[in-house]
Amino acid sequence: MKWALLIFIITTPLLTLGQTPDIFNVSDVVAGAQRTETRYFLASGQWSDDGTAAGAASVEVHCYQAFGFCEVAHAFLVGGQPSVALDTFDILRWDKQELIAIDSSPICLVNNLRADFTAKKVTLSSTSKGVKGDKICVALDADPNALKTAFLLGVNDELNRAAQLPQKKAKSTGKK
Repeated sequence: MKWALLIFIITTPLLTLGQTPDIFNVSDVVAGAQRTETRYFLASGQWSDDGTAAGAASVEVHCYQAFGFCEVAHAFLVGGQPSVALDTFDILRWDKQELIAIDSSPICLVNNLRADFTAKKVTLSSTSKGVKGDKICVALDADPNALKTAFLLGVNDELNRAAQLPQKKAKSTGKK
């Protein structure tokens, strides 16, 4: 697992060129009934692997340094019906360059959240825990789409992607 996290940390900056969330903000706030001062991170956009059905503002990331956790809310469709999920991540590291947090609560996977404060990029990746005795975990390990990296995109990224679709379609049909 340490090697997977190391590879994730090294390769993620190379993969995130061009992705920019709609909101990317780091600030100092006061939170909670105890009025605790904390560094706060907020990002909003859409995961790159969600397609067009999720919507441009289907993800929000909230992180609180003093409390040591992040929450990621994301909307999606299940059988054509809108749904929402809230995932919690434990912060492993928060410095001037980046925030790294993990969610190891799933049986088969460890989810890694990374915010690059310099490049203003957010990524989410999943790594197998290597569970062998569980049929679902074995199936996930065999599915290349299950262990992926997604990038938090903004409206401009979606507009650029939509503008490139007619060009790609014309190339695939041989039209100019």
